Parts: sequence; C-alpha cells; structure tokens
Amino acid sequence: MLKLTRTLPIACVFVLAAAPLEAQRRPITATEIERAGAMVTTAFDAVNSLRPRWLQAPREIISMPGSSAGEGRMAQIHVYQDDHDMGGVDFLKTIPVESVASIRWLSTNEAGSRYGPSEGPVIAVTLKH
Repeated sequence: MLKLTRTLPIACVFVLAAAPLEAQRRPITATEIERAGAMVTTAFDAVNSLRPRWLQAPREIISMPGSSAGEGRMAQIHVYQDDHDMGGVDFLKTIPVESVASIRWLSTNEAGSRYGPSEGPVIAVTLKH
C-alpha cells in the first residue's frame, strides 16, 4: 500500500504533463475555425491563432545517409494541400479559411511515411469539396 502511494503522484504528474501535447497535436477543424471568429481569414491565421507551436522552426537537423557527421541542413516546415506539396509556410496565407475542412500537423517521421522522404514536419491542409 505504501509503495502504491509513492508512485501515484508521479503517474498523475505524467498524465497532466502529456495533456497539453495532445491538445497541440489535435487537428484544427472547420468548426474550430468558425468559432475563432472574423479575425481568422486564412489558413495561416487559423494555425497562428489556434496552434502557434506548429509554426515554430523545428529543432532537428536532417542528414542524408552517407553524409559525414555534422553535415546536414535544418529541418523546414512544408505545407501540403490535399496531399500535394505546396512549399513553405507562407503558402498558408493564400488559403481562405472558408475552403478549409481541416488542418493537421505531422512530424518529420509521419510526413516521411505518408509523403516520402521529408525535410521536416508538415502542415497538411484538407480542403472542402
């Protein structure tokens, strides 16, 4: 019984610390964008207002197999619209929120498994059809 009492607070702290990360990974939905109000007019505005951490520069260095240690380049965020690579984050500024069904953030590994070799994380936009 005493042993359980000692481990319980540690488990609770872990669960509470993980909750904000889960919220950051949750996709942005059209409903959430509508609730954000009139100040959100582009997909960039939606991400910047609702999940600003998605726009932070990744802290990873991409190195290709066969390159020497220390060689590589900084990971970059790419935007995919309906599974097509559209370039960097600035492309989000061209997408009106009225046409957005959802926006998701994918890690470099998730992006690589879905779209092929990736230079960094991806913000994936799905449009309404």
